[in-house]
Amino acid sequence: MAFTKKILLKILSPGILVLIIAAACVRYTDQIKLAIPFPDATYVGSEECAVCHEDVFEYFKKTVHFKLRDFEVPGQMRGCESCHGPGSAHVAERGKVDQILSFSKLTPEQGSAICLQCHRQEPLMDWNNNLHATSAVGCNDCHKSHKITAKKMVYKGDPELCYDCHQQMRAQAEFPSHHPIREGKMTCTDCHNTHGADPGALKVGTVNDLCYECHTDKQGPFIYEHPPVEEGCSLCHDPHGTIANNLLKQNEPFLCLRCHRGHRGNPVPRGGLRHPSMPTLLTSCSQCHSQVHGSDLPSQMGEGNLTR
Repeated sequence: MAFTKKILLKILSPGILVLIIAAACVRYTDQIKLAIPFPDATYVGSEECAVCHEDVFEYFKKTVHFKLRDFEVPGQMRGCESCHGPGSAHVAERGKVDQILSFSKLTPEQGSAICLQCHRQEPLMDWNNNLHATSAVGCNDCHKSHKITAKKMVYKGDPELCYDCHQQMRAQAEFPSHHPIREGKMTCTDCHNTHGADPGALKVGTVNDLCYECHTDKQGPFIYEHPPVEEGCSLCHDPHGTIANNLLKQNEPFLCLRCHRGHRGNPVPRGGLRHPSMPTLLTSCSQCHSQVHGSDLPSQMGEGNLTR
């Protein structure tokens, strides 16, 4: 991602960049306007909120939002009103809900716009193009300022929070072959950037680059390469969990036979017909072709058959 941005900066003229940034700012400003229905209200301070919301305020004092200092958020109001807006009208109307910003009454886009007033750095600067944002999921669906059980104000831990929506991945994590998520050695965010804009919300640009961060021995380059490996690991593997071993989408040899015809030329037994690839169906291709991800050595026939 960083490399791509550097290339864009070299290609795009300064004038085009200004237009892109201006367009982004207009959209952001429009979201804020949608979220503030009482522009004449003034700030009264968090102590006024504590009069009615004592339990919430006591919890809020334990959070990082309460502990912020003026120099950390220059030009921004601190305390309850930094998120809920100026509270004078709400206090004057004895707690009337439509005179304060209640996140339960805002759209996900409006609620996220309030968070983005402060949280503007990467990767949140790509939030509007994120899969969550385009699927009407807002910051408040995962982060709770008043109900926190995990880091970064996430009200549930990872992966439980992700599983609330991604039920299929919860099921796959229980399959015989899986990444060690249920054992607590990995989390969803080890591979996914929940705020970024890359396809599949991956932490890096491609599936292969992500896999190679841990499986470096599969990266190559090799003299004899297996084309599907170069094209994408997910052609053969499902990283969320499978019934077949090694996260394969199918057991051998059926996975291999989706592309390869198998070994041919076997004799037909007397009195019956045999598929020319029948011996292949009785074993695993990798018993002979063990270097399925690539090899630097030729086979015994002098070809690159990935046998060693």
